[in-house]
Amino acid sequence: MEIGETLFEIGDTRVEFVADGEVRGAAEEFFPGSDWGPHRHLLDPHGNVVARVGAFLIRTSSDTILIDAGLGRSGNEREHDGALIENLRKLTVAPEEVDLVVLTHLHRDHVGWVGAFPRARYAVDQREWDYWSNHPGGVGPDPDRVLAHIEQRRERLDHPNLHAIPTPGHTPGHTSVLVTDNGTDRRLLVLGDLVHTRAQMDEPNWRFRSDVDADEARRSRKAIFQEYRDGRTVLAAAHVNGPVA
Repeated sequence: MEIGETLFEIGDTRVEFVADGEVRGAAEEFFPGSDWGPHRHLLDPHGNVVARVGAFLIRTSSDTILIDAGLGRSGNEREHDGALIENLRKLTVAPEEVDLVVLTHLHRDHVGWVGAFPRARYAVDQREWDYWSNHPGGVGPDPDRVLAHIEQRRERLDHPNLHAIPTPGHTPGHTSVLVTDNGTDRRLLVLGDLVHTRAQMDEPNWRFRSDVDADEARRSRKAIFQEYRDGRTVLAAAHVNGPVA
């Protein structure tokens, strides 16, 4: 797995995707009712969606930040994971140098390395926090290992280069993150799980199997596409290789 394969420079702010691993699954299982005829080229030879997992590393003049925290070591044979910390070190970032972890949502494949960053603060939407605090288990975060750790260091996102964009539906407090720099008009929008495959750029009505509210997710997706496919915003999603638009 390549490290730092997605690189953006926005003024003095540098953004790289850091791989943790990948997850594979049958396309129709991941996206119930979907027609992959026009999008077969996005699948592996067995008809599987290949979804990478990992985090976006953001280095500003003053901070080292992660958006999301990968899957961690799951032990599931369908999931190849656990490389995030090693790959951060290859990019000369030690875990103790991470100042802030911004969580787009609290599904387990985005919080796997929570606890690995001894100095980090954690920014998460209040609705997201409240939902998973009352719905433990399943695809959500481990209450003891993840939620208890975040609770000690939790804060609202307040950073001059990062802006929370509410995109609920996949989860109740799902949040996309707009990365900007005062020195340039260019910007990057990290979509979280608003998009799981590049095919959803053409098929915004497709639902993902773990959407809490699929209709709300569709509305969020369409609203973001309408506002941010503007020629100056790069759209990126952790599960998709490279920019999606």
